[in-house]
Amino acid sequence: MNSNVPAKVEREDLMRFLDGEVTPEERAVVEQYLETSSELRREVAIFRSMKEELQGLSFAPHGGDSLWNRIRARITVPTGWVLTGSGLVVWAGYGVWALVRSPSGILMKLATGGIAIGVLVLLAHVILDRVREFGTDPYRHVHR
Repeated sequence: MNSNVPAKVEREDLMRFLDGEVTPEERAVVEQYLETSSELRREVAIFRSMKEELQGLSFAPHGGDSLWNRIRARITVPTGWVLTGSGLVVWAGYGVWALVRSPSGILMKLATGGIAIGVLVLLAHVILDRVREFGTDPYRHVHR
């Protein structure tokens, strides 16, 4: 064998070979190894298959932007927000009423109120950060 031929062809070399990023000398070396190694030919076939599958992927949504998808979005999202908001108001109102009417001492009521207010402040902080970040999120148009 030639002295400038490496002892082994690495996976990175195979990927560069498939992408056409090798020099003519490196291409000759890889082709020489492909002639002698069935294992290397199998790996190249696997990498070619993966490359073709990855090139076939797109970031477009599967269903497209149909009329029914837009109608559903205009109905379900506002309905969900109304139901969630009204449920939270009723739940919070009942919690305040139950806290005021409970026979617990004032210290226990203040501690419970502090925990509830703290959790709500943290939740509001996370939501506001997410809303601020949404405008600059580089991945917001990527669909799964």
